[in-house]
Amino acid sequence: MSNQRIKIPRASDRSIVDAFKELGETYGVSSAHISALGFSNLGEVNIGGNASGDLAALLELKSAVIDGMSLQIRGLGISYSRGGQYQPEQKSPIFDEIVLSYNQQGNLSNTEKMQIVAFINKKLKAFDPGRLAGRGVSEEQNQMIAIHESTLERLELLNEDLVRQSSAFRENLEVQYADKVTKLEEANLQQKAILEEDYKEKSVSLKEKEKLLEEKIKTIDDRDNTHVRREIRDRMLEDVKTRISNFGVSSNTERKRKPVFFGMLTLVVILLTLLLYSGLEAKMAITGTDKLPMYWLWGRFTLYSLGLVGTILYYIKWENKWAEQHSSSEFQLQQFYIDVNRANWIIESCLEWRKETQSTLPKTLIEGISRNLFVKEQDETEKVIHPADQLASALMGRASKLKLRLGENELEFDKPGKIPNKPLRVRPVSETDT
Repeated sequence: MSNQRIKIPRASDRSIVDAFKELGETYGVSSAHISALGFSNLGEVNIGGNASGDLAALLELKSAVIDGMSLQIRGLGISYSRGGQYQPEQKSPIFDEIVLSYNQQGNLSNTEKMQIVAFINKKLKAFDPGRLAGRGVSEEQNQMIAIHESTLERLELLNEDLVRQSSAFRENLEVQYADKVTKLEEANLQQKAILEEDYKEKSVSLKEKEKLLEEKIKTIDDRDNTHVRREIRDRMLEDVKTRISNFGVSSNTERKRKPVFFGMLTLVVILLTLLLYSGLEAKMAITGTDKLPMYWLWGRFTLYSLGLVGTILYYIKWENKWAEQHSSSEFQLQQFYIDVNRANWIIESCLEWRKETQSTLPKTLIEGISRNLFVKEQDETEKVIHPADQLASALMGRASKLKLRLGENELEFDKPGKIPNKPLRVRPVSETDT
């Protein structure tokens, strides 16, 4: 049985153990024999799984302590020797050796043997120290050069592998890209066909809707004026009904009434204060504490009393007149609502008459059914006057005749009590009148 040697650069303990461990895992071997420098013999150790015991302690040193390590793979012996399997004085300080031995009774195939050798060469970076012999250098230098050459060869092989892998990767990407582009184009064509079909369906549906809409618009346009007039009437009546249900003055109008209210309230308070003060003075005059004339006190008391009563009556009449205007406006709005219905009925009747008889409704009949339509009763509203004015009117009303001369003009009234509460025309006095 002959041995074969593989030269490898000086390796660390971790790299040697990892290489043997990977070989054991590949070919089902879990133990190896290890010897170390310093006369340490670890014996058979378990290289499967996590390291433990002496092997773990050896690996923690992170050094080059292993002197020899051997492994048997189905008849193929793999032995590692630091510095080579030589006498101690002949061991190399530069390289180590892997010694292969094979038992003929082994059952490894040639392929498996070559795979093991290729793994060792690649994993442990094997080299041939005799490739550069005869260059006039020492053996150690020759070995160093051989290691560098071997490293360069491995780098070249690695570069070739990288180039080949890059080329294969690029080709694979191009194939995948072309395949993906093809699939996307097919999917795009399918989606385009679906969208076109959907567009056609929606276009047909839209045309049908447009046709229906045109027919509807035509129908609306072809309606006679009756429908339009009825719609306008309904909107108008709805607006009037809303105004009736929400009848009232605006907030601005309410605010305009407040100054009158506060003014009347101030006047009442002033008159009441003066009245009380006059009463107090009259009481003091009666008791003798005040020397004011009684006629002056009672006259002033009477005047303030009349002013207070007159002011209150005037404000009551003013508020009553405001309420009457509101009620009148509401009645007019309701009357307008009724008149709109009447007018619409009259128009409908006239149109129906013309449609049936091809003639117009008689004027007498129209005047009869439209009498007092939209006619506002012109009631002369009574002006609100102060009680003092009423008192003067009452006094003047007892006179049988009243003459007033204003410059060159003269006014004469037979019944002054019936003087109208409205502007009068004044004519100049002529010479014949004088």
